[in-house]
Amino acid sequence: MNIGNRIKRKRLENNLTLEELGKKADVSRATMQRYESGKITNIPSDRIERISEALGVSPAFIMGWEDENNEPILENIPGIITPIKMKRIPILGTISCGKPIFADQNYDGYFMIDTNLPEADFVLKAKGDSMIEANIFEGDFVFFRKQRDVDNGTIAAVLIDEEATLKRVNKSNDVLILQPCNKNYEPLIYSKDDDKNIVILGQMVGVYSNRCK
Repeated sequence: MNIGNRIKRKRLENNLTLEELGKKADVSRATMQRYESGKITNIPSDRIERISEALGVSPAFIMGWEDENNEPILENIPGIITPIKMKRIPILGTISCGKPIFADQNYDGYFMIDTNLPEADFVLKAKGDSMIEANIFEGDFVFFRKQRDVDNGTIAAVLIDEEATLKRVNKSNDVLILQPCNKNYEPLIYSKDDDKNIVILGQMVGVYSNRCK
């Protein structure tokens, strides 16, 4: 809602005509109409003060810097940088980008991220070099959304017995192929007859790397 909209709304709430409000603000009816329509946006501060007094609100409300409860609207105030809303995602340990390694399920701290970033439920720290062609390197933090199934071609965290690995998942004819993103590595291939407990932990939704600093 812009300045003109706020003036008009409050004028109507106060049962004032354009002419009546104009008189109180010491401007013509036509000028007041231009204020409300937005044809004039650079309203002098002394006019803002008279208009707000006539309408029973603060100048900051008319400017859009406060709400009707006199609470500041920080993002509307020039020169104010609002704090980023953060959320914390648990770091669950290390995930292999080569052969599977043990996935420690104890929390290894938290990673703070902006709430506007893709939804993530947990973080694992990458180890190894089998995913470098997907731009995932050792030491990177990989973010995952919890889900037990993913589309073919999706990079996911996969638990094999008690070991976790990060690979691109492909499923075909009762065969699960965990494909590395490094031509120097062979895929991990499992069939339904393999004596392995295989669980997809989550789909990768993002990567944070210290290399980007």
